[in-house]
Amino acid sequence: MNKAYVMVGTMGSGKSFLARKFIKSHPPAVWIEGDSFASDSWVTMHDQILDRLGQHVGDTVVLEGTHYSRESRLGALITLRSLGWLTVSAVIVHPPLEVCISNNALRSKIIPRHEIVECHRRIEKSLKKIEAEGFSSVIYASEGKWV
Repeated sequence: MNKAYVMVGTMGSGKSFLARKFIKSHPPAVWIEGDSFASDSWVTMHDQILDRLGQHVGDTVVLEGTHYSRESRLGALITLRSLGWLTVSAVIVHPPLEVCISNNALRSKIIPRHEIVECHRRIEKSLKKIEAEGFSSVIYASEGKWV
């Protein structure tokens, strides 16, 4: 099995930009937008991820989403491992809050400022212990690059 990456970052942090860039340079990698799932239940998401992957099971996968809490990251990690991805890395996209707010203003779907502030605060708090969450590695993206 290939690698899986769980992206962690506030709305407007640049996760989608990095995911698109990675997918283009690592075919046949598959990008799954985790925030677009119809449920917060990882049992349901497990089936939705499997359904979206279809014939791509075994390819490198990028699961994009805020994953601002330990619980959401653990759900992603367990789901991906249960589907056969043994190497699952967290990719942290955590620019300063003002960068996220500025980027948000350029989006087609603008997120309320208070939601970005809260998400950024939660991520910052939860990152203190991410190294112990069971990921194969924790990668900190900077300047538009991660791998």
